[in-house]
Amino acid sequence: MRARRRSCSKTSSRSAPADGNPRPASRPTALGCRSVHFRSAHRRADRRAKDAHAESRSFVITRGETAGKIAQNLQDQGFIRSALAFAFVLYDTGRETSLQSGTYMVSPAFTPRELARVFEKAPSEQTVLRIIEGWRLSETAAAVNKAFPTITVEEFLKTAVVGQRQNTVLAGLPADTSLEGFLFPDTYFFKPTATATQIVDALLDQFELRVGRTLRQAAVDRKTTIYDIVKLGSIVEREARDRQESATIAGVYTNRLEIEMKLDADPTVQYAVGEWREPTIQDLEIDSPYNTYKVAGLPPTPICSPGQAALEGAANPARVPYFYFVAKNDGTGDHAFARTLEEHEANRIKYGNK
Repeated sequence: MRARRRSCSKTSSRSAPADGNPRPASRPTALGCRSVHFRSAHRRADRRAKDAHAESRSFVITRGETAGKIAQNLQDQGFIRSALAFAFVLYDTGRETSLQSGTYMVSPAFTPRELARVFEKAPSEQTVLRIIEGWRLSETAAAVNKAFPTITVEEFLKTAVVGQRQNTVLAGLPADTSLEGFLFPDTYFFKPTATATQIVDALLDQFELRVGRTLRQAAVDRKTTIYDIVKLGSIVEREARDRQESATIAGVYTNRLEIEMKLDADPTVQYAVGEWREPTIQDLEIDSPYNTYKVAGLPPTPICSPGQAALEGAANPARVPYFYFVAKNDGTGDHAFARTLEEHEANRIKYGNK
C-alpha cells in the first residue's frame, strides 16, 4: 500500500557554558498569571512538543535572566508553543529559581517539562538523548554517537543485541538477535560518561515499562509472539502519522495476514534499501525478505523503533473490514481505507496517488 513516508531528524549533544561556570538564573518576574485560569489553560500544553521531529540547535540562557524572559525567548526562537505553558511548568515543579545559565543544545521536539528538566542542570553535568519514533537502529546509533562521541556507531550496534538480558519482552529470542524495535523512543538524560551498555539498558527498560504488560497480554490473547507484535508495530509506526489511525492500520495488516495476503507495505521496502524515501518501481522488485510486495507475512525483524501508539495499535488491532489504504495527500497525514481493490483504486485516483 502506497501510504505516507516520514523523515526523521536526529538530535545532537549539548555544549558546555561559554565560561564553564554554571550559574542559576535569577528569580522570575510576575507573568500576570491568574492561577485558576493559568492552570486550566496550560495543564495539557506543558506536555506537548512543538515539533516531534525537529533538529536540535543551540539555546542560550544568560546570567541573571529571569524565568519569564527565558520562557519568552524559547517561544520567540520557536522551541515552544507558549511561554506561559513553560512558565506553568516552572512554577508547578518548583524550578522557577533553579535554571542554570549556559549554552544548551535543545529541540522543539522537547516538551516544556523536558526543557525545564534540561535547564535545571548545567550543560556539562548531563547529556540529553532524544530518540525519535520511527528511527531504525542505525539512526539511533548515529544519534548516540553524536551525543556521546566516545561511543562509536559500531560499538552501539554491537551492544544492542539480546545477549544475556533478562527483560521479559525478549523471552525466547536468541542471544544474537538485534534489539531493532525494542529501544523505546523518548527523551533520556544521562551522565556524560554513560556507556553504550547503560544507554541500551535504559532504552530497553523504558520499552518494558511503557508497553511490556500490554504486549505480554496481547501475545497470550492473540496466540502470537511479542516479537511479531513489535514487527507489526514498527510498520504501523512508519505508516500512521495520525496516531488515531494506528489501530485501524494495524487492523488492515492483520486482515491481510489472516488470509495470507501480501502486506505490500512501503516501509519494509524502505528498510531493505536503507532509505526512508518513496520506493521506486525498481525498489518494489528487489529480492529481499523485507520486500513485502514479494514475500508474504511479516518481515524477519522490526524495521524501526515504534512508539507507544503504534505498539498498542499492533497489540490490539481494530476490527475493521478493510484490506487497503492510501494517503489522502491533503496535509493531514490521514488515509482513505477500502474494502476491495476496486474501492482502493478509486481512492488512489481521487487522492492523486500513483
